[in-house]
Amino acid sequence: MPNNKRQLTKRLLNLLDRDDLEQVLRSWYVNIRPNGGLRLTAIGYTVLQTLDLESWSIDLTGNKPLITKDLLLQLDRKLQWPYFLDIKHKKLILFSSREAMLATLYGDLKAFLKQYS
Repeated sequence: MPNNKRQLTKRLLNLLDRDDLEQVLRSWYVNIRPNGGLRLTAIGYTVLQTLDLESWSIDLTGNKPLITKDLLLQLDRKLQWPYFLDIKHKKLILFSSREAMLATLYGDLKAFLKQYS
């Protein structure tokens, strides 16, 4: 499924019985552009957790340097499902089993993103 932030967010809002799409787009996502990535803010991550959606945690301690501007851009451009970057605990939380499985198989986030499209 290609990244369609509005459509996905509308589905999530239906589960929450809410209809404040524009406000939610600004508060749940780091990149608020319509075609921007699906990186979640702390608020967005908390909301998705309350929905009991499955998520997978990828340990980032093996990635040196941990977070770079290039890595953030690649995550923003390539991941097709919401994700949360937990910098404090050095983890990437993915809400796609496919993306999580592939990232785990590659073992290195940068290598995964280089090949993932």
